[in-house]
Amino acid sequence: MSNFVLGYVLDLRCHPARNFLHQGISVSISSDDPGFMGYDGVTLDYLYCFLSWDLDIADLKKLAMNSIDHAGISEKEKADLRTFFKYKWGRFLDFVIGRY
Repeated sequence: MSNFVLGYVLDLRCHPARNFLHQGISVSISSDDPGFMGYDGVTLDYLYCFLSWDLDIADLKKLAMNSIDHAGISEKEKADLRTFFKYKWGRFLDFVIGRY
């Protein structure tokens, strides 16, 4: 989203990240500078990207996993996050399948 906020991309539908993702290039959604940008978290970033880039649920999972893989944290913390994500992803899918 910072690319959009800073004016590097005027229309998110034209951002090359979707093509990068589908070509196997690692793309992640991460908070750049929440203090400067004036927001907390990346939920809206995921929503905007989902809608603008016509992503599917597998794309969302890949973006999330890439964000963990490229986070500036220790390998132990990444492993813990992967385990937590797997649990939460399973619960999310159970909710979606049960609901719809």
